[in-house]
Amino acid sequence: VRCVFQSCKCNGSCASCLGIAPRPVASHERCGPCEMAYSAFGFDHAEMTGGDGALHPRNQLSDAERQMLECTWPLDLLEDPGRQPRVIESATTFVRELLIGEHLEDFVILPNGTELLGLSWADSFPEDIQQCIQGCLSAADFAKKLLQRPDMLEKYRADIEYIDSKRQQKDILRKEKYNLGKRIREALSMAESGTADPAMLYVAEMRLQKEAPHPLGGENVKTVCLRDMKDLLGPLVAWTLYWDRYDEGFFAGGRRSGKGVHIDQVLWSNVGRNYQGYKLVAAWPKGEVSKRVALDFYDVLFSPPLKAAEEKALRKAARVALLRPGDVYYFSGGVAHTVLCVSEDMCLGSYESLVTLHPVHVEHFLHTADREGPYCLDKFSMTSREFRDTKDDCLDQLEDATEHLEKGGLRLVAKDTAEPAEAPSLWAKLRSHLLADADFLATLKRHFAAAVDLCAGDRYFRRHMTENTFLAGKACGGLGGAVPLRPGQDGPRRKRQRCLPDENTPGKADDSDSSRSSCNLDNKVRGQSRFCRFSFSFQEEHDEKRQAGLQKLPILKVFD
Repeated sequence: VRCVFQSCKCNGSCASCLGIAPRPVASHERCGPCEMAYSAFGFDHAEMTGGDGALHPRNQLSDAERQMLECTWPLDLLEDPGRQPRVIESATTFVRELLIGEHLEDFVILPNGTELLGLSWADSFPEDIQQCIQGCLSAADFAKKLLQRPDMLEKYRADIEYIDSKRQQKDILRKEKYNLGKRIREALSMAESGTADPAMLYVAEMRLQKEAPHPLGGENVKTVCLRDMKDLLGPLVAWTLYWDRYDEGFFAGGRRSGKGVHIDQVLWSNVGRNYQGYKLVAAWPKGEVSKRVALDFYDVLFSPPLKAAEEKALRKAARVALLRPGDVYYFSGGVAHTVLCVSEDMCLGSYESLVTLHPVHVEHFLHTADREGPYCLDKFSMTSREFRDTKDDCLDQLEDATEHLEKGGLRLVAKDTAEPAEAPSLWAKLRSHLLADADFLATLKRHFAAAVDLCAGDRYFRRHMTENTFLAGKACGGLGGAVPLRPGQDGPRRKRQRCLPDENTPGKADDSDSSRSSCNLDNKVRGQSRFCRFSFSFQEEHDEKRQAGLQKLPILKVFD
């Protein structure tokens, strides 16, 4: 625990500042002697401040922004030093921190990131969406223009959400997810009758109705985005535990609309792009605090005027941030979070979901589908069966990283990987800076080893991880999966198959909203497994031998 400011009223002499009497404090609590906010989240002081004890200029509100934010959320929350987002001004540093840093209770922003990363609105979205949304100030405006485009109604799907009398966000005609025209007409009818406030309608999770080859990656996807962070990272993506852009969401809403309080069904991270408009974002500490806020205010939109209980909940947030046009950012979706659009301009954004190899994020991710404890959200969590599909994707990622090591390492793989002709030159330049960083590569390997061991504590991962992956983890400094099972790993067993279901299987749904990962396998010779799986009987024997060697091992702790 240390003071946010380099110099404070106690001149560094109080017990807390000196570290003589450190105490676990929440980010919003204050040290009595110096009356300055403290942070328990370990962010880099130099990145958050201006270097002389003042807040980073990016976190200071202009007069125009203050006026825009009047009567929204309390300004003292936005200006509280202990709740400020971490600002990184270098594109390379931003990506480096995304892949090897820890941001579980943080919010990290790259100002003007859409340009710095070559992910501008003009380059990233189809022309029909750009034309249709031009001049719109609200989701209602956008919906009306979509109704005039039958081709787009057939091409896209989206959730149309409204706020009910209890301030809770609801989907309109949820079961009609493939009939965008019907959902829009119902939304407009509700707005006309007064059942729904047209200003607070929100377009969420807009994507293609049918999967199509991605213009850069080539794999089948439903995302509407033409280029993503995944394309920028290229082979570096394999050095994450999970990455989803299969049905990456696109969101659009006007002033006072937004996304209600929730925790993502999978405890992953989100890397987002805010193309247009200003948004307020709040994120709460992990575990019990997030659980309590999410259950008490499930899908409640914190729109003004705030109720007393809502403001009280906001004051428990770990981070409160203002997103500006062009910001690229990442944070954990596995904590309670909410978004409020605050500008007259319509807010447009998208995000990809991921789990990095950092041990803190892998450990948090593995709490998805917990049946008890601070991460259990009952019906709001992904089911164990659905979570296995996500685990399959994680196994594929670990195997891809293993294959990189077998081929001589990430540098050689990157050198042999062809760059798409449409890719901006800055992507290759950014990757070259990262690949020239020996400490970055060494950290990736350590995190890979830790991820293998952490995942091996999960019964499903242990049963289906290849021997080569265990060996690769050990070669990178880990225990090669020789770890005890995590508590509660006594559920049903299921054999894993790395292949697609037969397209002609009767009754097979096109996809599932509750699991955004089952088809996210990058189309890598799918159905022709590149890795030979253990037979069921051999894996049984393999597990027994591995478990026999664990009797004398202590519980493994692989946190940096």
